[in-house]
Amino acid sequence: MDLGAPHGIRFRFEAGLLRAVLLDVHRKAPLVVSEHLTAEAGARDLVVDESRDGRVRAVLRQRFDLPAPAEWRLKVDAPATETGGGVAFALPDAVSLHVSGSAPCAAVHDGVSVALPAGESELRVTVTSAPVFDVADTVVVCRPDQVREAAVVVSCLPADRFTPVVALQSPPMSEADYLARHAEYTAGRALGDPDETSRLRAGLTPYRSWLRHHELLGELLLKVGVRRAVFLCDPEPEELNAIDPADGGGRLFDGLDAVHLSQSPNLTSAAWQALRDGEPETLDVPPECDFTAALFTSLRLGRPLRVVDGASPPPFDAHNPEGDEAVLVEDTGTADTLVAAAYAHHRGARLVITPPPDLTDVQRIVAEEQERVTAAARAIGDAVKGIGFVEALWRYLSTGDHDPYAAVEAVVTAQVPAEAVAQVGERRLTAFTTGLPYPFVHSGDANWTRKPIGHVVADPTLVVLTELYGTGVERQPGAFSLVFDNGSYRAADVPESTDRVGHFTHAIVLSGADASLEALCDLAEDLPVELVFFNTHGPDDGIVLGGRELPDWSVPHWLSLPHRPIVFNNSCRSWTGLGREFVRVGARGYIGTLWSIPSNLAAGFARTVVRRLTTGEAPAAHAVVNTGTPGGVERSYLYVGTVNGRLDEWRDRSTTDGEAALAECELLAAAARDCEEPLIRVLHREITALRTAAERAGATDTPSYVDVLLDELALTRDDAEAAALVAKAETALAELALPDGEAGRRWALRYELTGYRHEERGEYTAALADFERCVGRGDACRDRAGVLLRMARLLVDRDRPEQARQAALEAHDASLANGSRARLMEAIGVLGELSGDDHATALRYAVEGHDLAVELDDRPRQARFKLEECVRHREAGDLAAAVEAGLHAVELFRAEHDDRAELAAVRELGACHRDLGDLETAQHYATVAVALAERLGVPADLASCHDDLGRVLTARGDHPKALEHYRHAVELLVAKGEWEQGAALLPDLAVGAVRAGDPEALWTTALSGGLICEIASRSTWASVLPLVVDCMKRAIETGPLELTQRGMTDFAHAVTTGNRDDMPFQVGVLADVVVVLLAWLMDRVDHGITGFAKELDRTTGGVLDLAEYISVPFSDRARNPGQGRSRRA
Repeated sequence: MDLGAPHGIRFRFEAGLLRAVLLDVHRKAPLVVSEHLTAEAGARDLVVDESRDGRVRAVLRQRFDLPAPAEWRLKVDAPATETGGGVAFALPDAVSLHVSGSAPCAAVHDGVSVALPAGESELRVTVTSAPVFDVADTVVVCRPDQVREAAVVVSCLPADRFTPVVALQSPPMSEADYLARHAEYTAGRALGDPDETSRLRAGLTPYRSWLRHHELLGELLLKVGVRRAVFLCDPEPEELNAIDPADGGGRLFDGLDAVHLSQSPNLTSAAWQALRDGEPETLDVPPECDFTAALFTSLRLGRPLRVVDGASPPPFDAHNPEGDEAVLVEDTGTADTLVAAAYAHHRGARLVITPPPDLTDVQRIVAEEQERVTAAARAIGDAVKGIGFVEALWRYLSTGDHDPYAAVEAVVTAQVPAEAVAQVGERRLTAFTTGLPYPFVHSGDANWTRKPIGHVVADPTLVVLTELYGTGVERQPGAFSLVFDNGSYRAADVPESTDRVGHFTHAIVLSGADASLEALCDLAEDLPVELVFFNTHGPDDGIVLGGRELPDWSVPHWLSLPHRPIVFNNSCRSWTGLGREFVRVGARGYIGTLWSIPSNLAAGFARTVVRRLTTGEAPAAHAVVNTGTPGGVERSYLYVGTVNGRLDEWRDRSTTDGEAALAECELLAAAARDCEEPLIRVLHREITALRTAAERAGATDTPSYVDVLLDELALTRDDAEAAALVAKAETALAELALPDGEAGRRWALRYELTGYRHEERGEYTAALADFERCVGRGDACRDRAGVLLRMARLLVDRDRPEQARQAALEAHDASLANGSRARLMEAIGVLGELSGDDHATALRYAVEGHDLAVELDDRPRQARFKLEECVRHREAGDLAAAVEAGLHAVELFRAEHDDRAELAAVRELGACHRDLGDLETAQHYATVAVALAERLGVPADLASCHDDLGRVLTARGDHPKALEHYRHAVELLVAKGEWEQGAALLPDLAVGAVRAGDPEALWTTALSGGLICEIASRSTWASVLPLVVDCMKRAIETGPLELTQRGMTDFAHAVTTGNRDDMPFQVGVLADVVVVLLAWLMDRVDHGITGFAKELDRTTGGVLDLAEYISVPFSDRARNPGQGRSRRA
């Protein structure tokens, strides 16, 4: 039995006793131990916790409940040291073991012994493993032409580890030029022209790419333990930029101890004294020797180079290994060739040095071949599918029984000396090259068609460090492949074998809209992605994501690959240029094509390659050859990276497929918490698929299975699926014999999640019940304060303020207890909201919350608390303090670009000045608020701001202008169907119309109110209906007869049209009012109309007062009764 996290440190038990600790997380050999326990009865619980912080630490907790004392022993083949808290063992390969517990631990001759008492006790076996990298602690920094100097210094360093050499390349433009272009790009982006923005960003790419190289190189040097830099030159500061100077800048080699040897006349002596102890046994070489070969020989012999006139050439051939691996380097005369020599020595590989090739003819012939393949594919067309297409394409290209790639082979082979070809022989090969496709070497004596070859085409130190870092860093708990596909890969993805042999990688296939740039950027960064496959190329043979072609220049701008995947790209782009860009953003290798391959053929080839890379754990350069693909399709593909580049090897094979699936579910769930739609939907889909696979594998009897069910419950929006997940989680929890704390944590989460679901669906009673069950679990509730605050808000909505306040106070206390300052700030905010009319208490909470927000540097909350402070000061009558707080709030909201909140603060400032009697300033703020609301385009806000401005103008006596703003506010709300708010502002319009003496505005009020009555709820129309009738009366009394007639007609058509029996009650009342008023207007009031009016008054509780109103004739009430109808004296 193995216990521990999948692909982490695992504890192996045999017959119930600990026998080994598996350390394959760092690719280390197992630690053999032997546990002995004298107890014959009692109980023992085993729990493993793991943490990672650069090191991996696993704690095996053993809880005993024994009827009698017993002895526990652990045999460890290493010296033991007693510490204050237990016994520690120092082990090789940066591994430590520590035993501690509730009983005293004693070091014995072969390990550790613990006397366990009767009853309950606990032991902890803590194993810590740190990564070990085969990289020296020193980097050598030089100019490209300082080959001799760099070779001498590298030779003075220990030869048992790879020494990085960085030949500084000048930036492609000056820092000042870059900053000027960046400023132009920033300004252009604000104009919103995507084509112009792309053009300007593309202009930044050379510098951005150079910067990404420095950035990644600096990160790797620190991660692999480099602590010292030897400078053979004096670089300018901007040559060392490793962080975008537009973002503040930062330098390569910052944090390393600097050793300057640029002025040393006797370099060997100076370097040895600075870097080593003792006296060196030198290898003397002449000044004119090949220093690439000299360094390699020096490293093989372990003797530093010393340049001496007249010395013999180094015995390079005599010490060149005869193994199965070769490193070929094109001697470009730069210090980059030394990286190849150091790498060959590190690998124990044969080093072959050749002249640099002339790529002019090679590039021409490859371009012609690209055109020929493309033309052939078009000629065949869509009539032939699948493997038939491959064979047809091959026959078409091979017309005349000649090798279709003969021209490419001839031009490539001509660039490689026959002696170099013979030196490489049958060995697998890493070629440090300027861009020669070495698989096309084909002569009478050699055929490299099926030879595994890795091409290091640029940035050699970065490529090698990426490889060496990957072989030492801890393995991730799971692994993923991202497949961006047009549908071909999914159709072809039928595995040839179900044998997984322990390497588990889950392929996430993304097609259509899911295959977006956002998906690539987010998933590659948030998940441990080990492989990215692009099979989505467009008409220009570039990568297509989300329906748009991804330009090559965009890679260094958008992409980051922190988990070092191999990138497999089927689009036909420069394999050297695009391969370099992917390496600079983190790829450990790149599989590219020399010419375009149809997607369906690429999918079949990729399926074989991916299976070899993952299931077979083959190096990438091996995986792309001898695939058996008909028609030589594989010859289109080249690998950028060393011949040893591969995915992580998983040697221990102790993790089952069910465990791996659950571990990958947890990683997906963690990524989903930081994502938005549509990525959440994609991740949920993959979690469901993996969880189903885990169920098929029988991995349902572990806490991890319950955790995955709960993670999936948090993501699903389907009620039936949620119910099924809850049922499975409850069943699994009931069957697991977990400690109370472990079980309680999961039960609390179950109720928290279902509480959220109920709340989202408006099932507030059920939500409160589940939240109460959650917080009832006490400290087992993962976010007790957060759930209590959720409860407080629900209780407020349920009109239970005291219970809400109690929940908020408990949240406040829980936040103080667990030290969660952010949650404490949230609790303070809720308590302030619940303070009601207790302005002093609310003000205290606002000040306390603001101070806490300042401490946490949470500027949005600082602004919100300041606004609350302003409101409470105004309510308490301290208007000067209110203005001060309001101004501060406006500044904070503006700095955060929170226009909606800024609008609220501006309105509050206007109200403060209105209360102060400073109507001019109040009008200024009200006008600013209207402009800001117009820019936001939110009708409700804009209407409120117009109403605010109307009130200020009313206070200043400018009733006509005020009326226009009241009218604008109500008409806007009615037009947008905002009935409730429209009803709230309607009285302001009515009063404004009366004060302005504008009967037409009164008809507008009546008409708007009638439309509100037709749609709004009873609680709203009950207050509006009397106002509508009152406005009609006033409009009739004050307006000319023509306006009255038009107003009545418009009102009747807009509000009361239709069959009276089909009308809602309130509309029917208005229709009846229209009948009564029309009769009154035409002097036709009789006993029937009077009785009808009295019945309307009785039905409406007398609020309309119609009977009394029509008792006075129209000609007596109206100011302008019309021609021939005069008012009585």
